[in-house]
Amino acid sequence: MKHPGEYNLALLAGGEAGAFHRFRLDRHVRNCEDCQEKVAEFQALRKHLSDTEFPEVNWNSLAAEMRANIHVGLEAGACVRDTHVAKNWSPQFALAFASLVVLVGAGFFLTDGRLHRMTVSETAAPVLQPTASGIELRKGTDSFAFLDDKEVRTDQSVNAQGAIEARYINDETGSVTITNVLLQQ
Repeated sequence: MKHPGEYNLALLAGGEAGAFHRFRLDRHVRNCEDCQEKVAEFQALRKHLSDTEFPEVNWNSLAAEMRANIHVGLEAGACVRDTHVAKNWSPQFALAFASLVVLVGAGFFLTDGRLHRMTVSETAAPVLQPTASGIELRKGTDSFAFLDDKEVRTDQSVNAQGAIEARYINDETGSVTITNVLLQQ
């Protein structure tokens, strides 16, 4: 078996080795005279130091005070340390930002990077739309409109098939005019 280092023998002599470590060291030291001598030297040195040079020092109290000072220092360092960047950062935000960058980049490359503006004259398909003055059919710059009478109430509706219906109700005569316009191509 390999001899333990002096550090481990000093821990054994001072009673500071862990339980498993102490068991292994004790087992070796019982059978090794050289290690027994070194452990005895460490124990004698420890006793000599505690008796002569530092007779009034309570080592356990000193160790507890040092641990407390270390904890106070760590907490003071945490107060001073600038941690606002780490608190505001989140993986969800980074993922959302990366997704947005990918989406904008894909949109730029898929539309070949040019912005298109269609003018009224470039519109090839006819457009049927309700307006404030009636119903209008427009294709390019040309238009055709059914205009409302300003004296009557108008009710307009548009359906999903592209039809526009306008109802004109004349309050004086009680007559109702219904205009249906359907755009088919």
